Amino acid sequence: MKKAALILVVVLLILAGYIGYLFFFKTYDTADQEVDQLAEGDYKLSLPQDTGSSSFSEEEIVEPYRKTYKELIGEAESRIDGIVSEAEKEFVEKKQSGEDISYSYFFNKYTSAADRLEASTDEAFEEIYKPMKTRLEEQGYESEAAEDLKREYQETKKGWRDSLMRSAKESF
Repeated sequence: MKKAALILVVVLLILAGYIGYLFFFKTYDTADQEVDQLAEGDYKLSLPQDTGSSSFSEEEIVEPYRKTYKELIGEAESRIDGIVSEAEKEFVEKKQSGEDISYSYFFNKYTSAADRLEASTDEAFEEIYKPMKTRLEEQGYESEAAEDLKREYQETKKGWRDSLMRSAKESF
């Protein structure tokens, strides 16, 4: 009896380890060029040019960076929509072909893509934020406008995550 219980415990531990591996440790390479391009492609930012040491108002400094930020957000949202479309398309194709659908596969694959997209978007945001902050400080202004933009970006990312989680729950 003790031997059977021990075997059962070992089997359960192995099964729990495998499930943990699938959900937490195994990352899926998307093996999907379109998803990879959406997740990792470089952003083409139209950053304001430094026009020397001329004096500018705070608004003259901030506005071009805000415009670039809005372009970044628009492109990021377009990429998010593209990744969601690819996930939906793959799900439908697998379902129509009668393949087994592994929800952990979809979760891991597209979470990985979303994480990579977030990282590339964060890098692009830093290319806007850092020079904006520096330029404001060089002109003698507080960097509050840059900090406000950073807070807005963090809130936007939080909204994206919340929206994606709602969409995922509704889809599956």
